[in-house]
Amino acid sequence: MQLLIRAKQASVAVLLMSPLLAQEADPPSVRAVRIEQEPVLDGVLDESVWQEASPIGQFRQRNPQEGSPATEQTEVRILYSNNAIFFGVTCYDSQPDRIIATQRARDADLEFDDSFAILLDTFHSHRNAFWFEMNPLGARFDSWITDEGARTSPEWDERWEVAVAIGEEGWVAEVRIPFSVLRTPAAEEQVWGVDFRRNIKRKNEEVAWSNYRRDYSFEQVSQAGHLEGLRQIPRGFTYRIKPYVLLGLKRSLPELGGASTHNESDIGLEDFKVRLSPNLTLDLTVNPDFAETEVDDPQINLTRFPLFFPEKREFFLEDAGVFDFGPGGAVPELRLFHSRRIGLTDDREKVPILFGGRLTGKAGRFELGLLNTQTQESGLEPRRNYTVGRVKRIFGRSFVGGMVTNLQSGGSSDYNRTAALDSELVFFDHLSVNSFLVHSWSPDVNEDTWAFRPAKITWGSDFFNANVEHQTIQRKFEAEMGFVPRRDMKQTLGQVSIHPRPDSEWIRRTTLGAFISYISNQAGELETRDQRMTFGVEWESGDRSMADFGKNLESITQPFLLRGKLLIPPGVYRNNQYEYRFRTFRGRRLSTFLRIRWEEFWGGDRFAITFNPNFLISDQLSVRIEYDFDDISVPQGQLTSHLVNSIFRYNLSNEWLTTTTLQYDSTEDLYNLNVRLNYIYRPGDDVFLVFNRTSDQERTDWSVLLKVTHSFDF
Repeated sequence: MQLLIRAKQASVAVLLMSPLLAQEADPPSVRAVRIEQEPVLDGVLDESVWQEASPIGQFRQRNPQEGSPATEQTEVRILYSNNAIFFGVTCYDSQPDRIIATQRARDADLEFDDSFAILLDTFHSHRNAFWFEMNPLGARFDSWITDEGARTSPEWDERWEVAVAIGEEGWVAEVRIPFSVLRTPAAEEQVWGVDFRRNIKRKNEEVAWSNYRRDYSFEQVSQAGHLEGLRQIPRGFTYRIKPYVLLGLKRSLPELGGASTHNESDIGLEDFKVRLSPNLTLDLTVNPDFAETEVDDPQINLTRFPLFFPEKREFFLEDAGVFDFGPGGAVPELRLFHSRRIGLTDDREKVPILFGGRLTGKAGRFELGLLNTQTQESGLEPRRNYTVGRVKRIFGRSFVGGMVTNLQSGGSSDYNRTAALDSELVFFDHLSVNSFLVHSWSPDVNEDTWAFRPAKITWGSDFFNANVEHQTIQRKFEAEMGFVPRRDMKQTLGQVSIHPRPDSEWIRRTTLGAFISYISNQAGELETRDQRMTFGVEWESGDRSMADFGKNLESITQPFLLRGKLLIPPGVYRNNQYEYRFRTFRGRRLSTFLRIRWEEFWGGDRFAITFNPNFLISDQLSVRIEYDFDDISVPQGQLTSHLVNSIFRYNLSNEWLTTTTLQYDSTEDLYNLNVRLNYIYRPGDDVFLVFNRTSDQERTDWSVLLKVTHSFDF
């Protein structure tokens, strides 16, 4: 109790101080210099044009010592021509032989490496931005940032170039970003938001130019500096046409005989992009195919609710943040629109998509999104039309919005529709209030069709985090275009955590937190109560450890099958839960994640281990193994399962990339092998060669697919 009182006192103090902190200093500014002759991208800043731009170098630490000068100097120069903006980045290093660079793949996880990131808020919206990042091997990562980092879209890939070189004084990056890949306003003179971040991995040091305070993540665009001096920026391409050709063969071998072979060859229009204005973009697709999409990570379901699988298809991921609506989180209680419903069944079987269209962008202070997609009849799946519309009115870092969805299946009498309002209001930099209200319509359903959250109040800063919320999902609410795992529920939850940073040469940050959640049905009967205490340590070495203790209550009135094997009868189940997690520093050649969990489980016991080693053998070869072991013993029987997801990456260069994924689920006796070769012959255009083989107790399927895309800009 004393701890909670002290935490509350600390939060009040921070709340009172935050307006002063926000005014501590104006954001820094930098000026870009216009040039007529573009520099040659070779990783050497020896052209005279680079000397025309004044370098910026006042980088400060985010970690380990917030606000202190960076231990290694960084300089950035900015130029622009009629066609592109250029960044000349010099990352000085007193020990260049210890620079860490292991990744080569496009959109690889650069958390393992030294890296440099550029953030560009071209509309100066303080909410959305483009994110470009590179490592000393020239591996590129790019993403679209929505709503101050509420969502990032690393699947957004565009044509930009970087040349790097490691020398005696550190490493240098020359970056060319064409204006054609950016959305920019039509103004004669423009001011953009801009920020830079550098990771010095061996020191576990993160430095930034403007947004160096730990209270904000790098993706929080409102904390960026200003980029001035931009004049007469061209609009870029008006049309981009990206067709594809697919050659494929699929063979099915049922255990009981009756093998069949299918020709999977096809052609289609992957994307037809039209820039209607500097602020609005229209995307059209006809007969799209997603054969190159990486396979889903396997999951174990030990609950009575469905699993959540994230979207991985590029067409639906671009600008996906525009259509976000709901509480969010890794497994959301409600997501009003989940694009995996389009073209995929609940069993993750493909349903052909005839065509689709998406309009996204801005109109004044409004953010807009409209999507329509039509699927064709396939097996037991009828023809379906999916429509979603989204609008937000922006007020600084806050917004008020609305959303509608319509799913029309088969005839006009089979439909599901929703209409919703939501808002996020931000106060005092760190205090936010979120609310939403949704109503659904389905045939012959006239009551109990609401979902709402009056308020979720959140305080988030480096030292203190807390939130309290209440939400209701009525028993007949239905959002067939979204994800709603649990209905007939009223949930009230609260959590609080403090994160002291002791004056220690060993410990960087500690965590002490508490969480409690109550879920009842509409009648007010308690169904779930979850209580947890958490203690964690982040070490200066970069290693992290966390321990949880929890008490859980589950009351069920209907039996259910656990993993299709064990029948769990109705009753009230009270469980104690213990969990320990340890993650090593990811800058090492060998890093790992370990989780050990023991709990009382549905009247019995469960012991579980998750072990995820990651081997960075060289800058070309890496191996990641994700292993989950579960041993469950309940009065109805025993269940032991092994789940393996092994990923082998061998990259001949930054353009020739291979991924081999081998998955195994002992409970289903399921094996899955996926081999994927990706040749990026120019940015945004690819050749994919994919081999799949899936085998379980009933059948074996294999397929070979060759897909080629090529885009044309006008």
